[in-house]
Amino acid sequence: MKKIIENKEICDCGEMATWCYMAGYSGGSSPYHCDDCVPRSCSCNEYSTVSEHYHPPGGIHPSIEEDGVEGVDWIWTNEEKTSWANIDSKGRRWPCCEFEFEEQGFDIEQ
Repeated sequence: MKKIIENKEICDCGEMATWCYMAGYSGGSSPYHCDDCVPRSCSCNEYSTVSEHYHPPGGIHPSIEEDGVEGVDWIWTNEEKTSWANIDSKGRRWPCCEFEFEEQGFDIEQ
């Protein structure tokens, strides 16, 4: 039975869901996840330093040079240091771009 938290969707762990996978899941799994359980590290949030790739750098990349510090705002995602990703304030990579975030949680549809 689904636990109700202030008429909000909940994650499988029982916490209020703040992320929803907008594409949904085939097989009936819940698309709702809390901030700790949401899948992270999707390649859609990776950027390349290789000039032939989609996100060619201006040195490495403007957002790295101007807005961030390695290990605080972004991390290398491979040993060759040719791919990087932004990280959140807890040092975690962001979920796939197909997830929607709602800080106050998602209302249960009646």
